[in-house]
Amino acid sequence: MDSQQVNWPNAGLRIVQGLTTTLDAIRQLDAQEASLVMKLLGKTCTKMMPTGTGHQFGIAMIETSAQLALKEKLVLEDILKMITTIISRLYFTAQTEEEKRLVAQLEEAVNNYHIG
Repeated sequence: MDSQQVNWPNAGLRIVQGLTTTLDAIRQLDAQEASLVMKLLGKTCTKMMPTGTGHQFGIAMIETSAQLALKEKLVLEDILKMITTIISRLYFTAQTEEEKRLVAQLEEAVNNYHIG
């Protein structure tokens, strides 16, 4: 058994909460600040999950945060589309049932995020 066993329910919940917090930050902050929040979520994911889907999600969030930093104005709908694209790609890399559940949780968090 791998000594880096992931506590999936805990990790999934923390990542989904982090994503929701990131979306709230994007709604309320300027591009530089929102980029930093997204980068922190990405780094947290890569540290919490050294491999697999959670790790890949973290890397994608770090890369996306760099794109956000270059924007003058943030449009939440555009950011939601970017994150939805990332999550869609993760379905192809998820190998275990736990990873598939994590991707579904992330997708649900984005789909249920209310713009208003």
